[in-house]
Amino acid sequence: MPMQQLLDGLMIARYVVHGVVQGVGYRAYVKSCALRHGIRGTVQNQQDGSVLIVAQAQKDSLEAFERSIDVSTLHGVQVMNIEKSYDSHAIGEFEDFRIVK
Repeated sequence: MPMQQLLDGLMIARYVVHGVVQGVGYRAYVKSCALRHGIRGTVQNQQDGSVLIVAQAQKDSLEAFERSIDVSTLHGVQVMNIEKSYDSHAIGEFEDFRIVK
């Protein structure tokens, strides 16, 4: 599904990241990327070993963020696949970017 452009230019993306992404500092890395790109949202470990990221930002920022979270060079991290979906259901939901425990 293509990214949906919203009236105010903000977009919502949901990423499910698979690979070696838990217990290796990946959520902290994602948060640093989010702060660098002006992303609001959350990152959270899932029971199946994946990591769920919900991100809200302008389209250009989301595209740069997507490139930065797809890593295999970070010590211990091996991103194998990122499932992506885009929608507008969470607009206004985020004030910052947080790691959810």
